[in-house]
Amino acid sequence: MSIEERLLGLQSDTTEDYRTSEPPKGWQPGVIWDGTTGTITTGTLTEPPTDWSPLLKARGMDPDVYEVVGDTIKWCSYDGWKRDNPDEAAYSSVCYSYRAELRLKRPDAPDLEALHAEVRKIKPPKKDPVGSVDQHLVVLLSDWQVGNGDAGGARAQLEKIAALPDQLVAHIKGLRKGGRDIGHVVIAGMGDLVENTCGFYPSQPFLTELDRREQARVVRRGVLDILRAIAPHVPRITVTAIAGNHGENRQNGKRITGFGDNDDVAAFEQVMEICQENPDVFGHIGWRLPTDRIATSIDLSGHIVAFTHGHLAKPAGNPANTLWNWWEKQAMGREYPGVADAGILCSGHYHHLNVRAQSNRVLFIAPSLTKVGDWWANATGMRTDPGTLTFCVDPAGWSALEILR
Repeated sequence: MSIEERLLGLQSDTTEDYRTSEPPKGWQPGVIWDGTTGTITTGTLTEPPTDWSPLLKARGMDPDVYEVVGDTIKWCSYDGWKRDNPDEAAYSSVCYSYRAELRLKRPDAPDLEALHAEVRKIKPPKKDPVGSVDQHLVVLLSDWQVGNGDAGGARAQLEKIAALPDQLVAHIKGLRKGGRDIGHVVIAGMGDLVENTCGFYPSQPFLTELDRREQARVVRRGVLDILRAIAPHVPRITVTAIAGNHGENRQNGKRITGFGDNDDVAAFEQVMEICQENPDVFGHIGWRLPTDRIATSIDLSGHIVAFTHGHLAKPAGNPANTLWNWWEKQAMGREYPGVADAGILCSGHYHHLNVRAQSNRVLFIAPSLTKVGDWWANATGMRTDPGTLTFCVDPAGWSALEILR
């Protein structure tokens, strides 16, 4: 018997002298993998493997990437006979097959403690920044979909996220030179900042380049870098975030927990706890993170600005009509009074800029951070024009709509 056959678990060194009956139905040796989890089933053995690495390698699974979940091992037993025993009815041994769950390996510890230590070292600015309390800059962080392998993949996403802190500082300075003395910045997480790993469309596991934990880390560090960059330049910052569909906890394509169990909001919650470790630097940041709501709002100089991802609105021909109809229904039902009374509604989800103004109200649909290629092109015939949408609010209303690219 070759070493390859042994590693494949068809038979092991401990049982190669035995001829066995077929394993029970459903216990055929092999690996089942769906992109994030799976199982491995051995061939005939007389004891469970102490090291699954050779079996994983033989099945094309790198032990540095995949691991067996130790407390999930199951087994079944069946009879074996000595190969040199002419009497096939002569029972000689009990043989076993073993099955265990597989998962992607995770680092031994999260990086939250490292981030805590990192922010504690940041020194406060020498003097407080100036700025008018009635001049607000709203920044919509929408549809990063970190980990999506489409249209440039994770590398393109990381480059865009890494550029945002400097872009925002330059934008604030540019607005001030143009006469808008920005004293308050609103950072709004608009949902779908993570791609997640399954549950949305069949090819998602194939296209996803980063696992769920890696996606959350990129988002967390990206938001923290933005806050760290702009904190010395404005006297007041407000951070809010709403849940997107890609942040949901899903199984078989369905959300299985409440609206509050969402990676998009959880990442901001972690950033909040990190920033609270250094109030001298981040103490001027206010946080508005919903627990189980899919929309939130804020009053900026008498103008109510509302935020929602947009995925629960019923389709109505095009994205602007879809969101506008949802907004009108909120005004009637008043499930979200802030949304019902808002003069500005911000949404994401549709990956492209769309603006609709009517009856002293305006809807801003934010573009995605990077180009969303195949899916959007196949659905609409168009490629998205990516970027980060920003606009200003003062007592007169909104102005200075701009996309940072």
